[in-house]
Amino acid sequence: MITAVIIDDEKNAQEVLAWQLKQYCPQVDVVGCAGNVPDGIKLINEEEPQLIFLDIEMPVQNGFDLLEAFENPAFDIIFTTAYNQYAIKAFKCSAFDYLLKPIDAEDLKTTVGRYAVRRNRSVKDELKVLAAQMQQKTLNRIAIPSSDGLLMVRPDQLVRCESDSNYTKVYLDNKQKIVVAKTLKELEDVLTGYGFYRIHHSHLVNLTHVVSYIRNDGGYVMMSDGTHITVARNRRSGFIEQFSKI
Repeated sequence: MITAVIIDDEKNAQEVLAWQLKQYCPQVDVVGCAGNVPDGIKLINEEEPQLIFLDIEMPVQNGFDLLEAFENPAFDIIFTTAYNQYAIKAFKCSAFDYLLKPIDAEDLKTTVGRYAVRRNRSVKDELKVLAAQMQQKTLNRIAIPSSDGLLMVRPDQLVRCESDSNYTKVYLDNKQKIVVAKTLKELEDVLTGYGFYRIHHSHLVNLTHVVSYIRNDGGYVMMSDGTHITVARNRRSGFIEQFSKI
């Protein structure tokens, strides 16, 4: 499924688009709607959707203002508007597509279909690369910078990593916790190919330390250290596919 949110100041427009997606694009799961930019930002942060159907012309702040709140957005955008003069600016914002209101059902189906094909291809390629890297690399020791210097550990000793602003908390299998002066993204890059998976924007886990995956309550994992961590909706399918190979 493709998780999506609709951001449009017109309630009727939200309802019509949600109905069209349900009728003509069953691969899309609309997880929420918002009527203005602040509510839209909050909704995106809470739901972490893969796709945003974003109106441009809204009171006070417009759709472009919303995008400025995300430095490195992890979602794709399909703009929806009654005004075609925004088309060039929309594509400069790396929009996947641009739909004019009233939205034609066939145009919507075509656009979502193209997006699904592109997304499935990219996820498949990403998993192939990850699997190849896991086969090629051996479990050598890596250096984890700590307050005292460098701690040399094997990747299999790392249970999980948790983002803490510009720092990262690293939890080891001996119950030790290390605060590292690196972002979670930087550690994720270091650990690429060692069997780690980013299940949430704040959590990177060692798949060999995942005891079980529970589908209830939105989906979460139970780790070997006893912690429960939510799996973000937009990372769930990739996690399940990779976890099943362990």
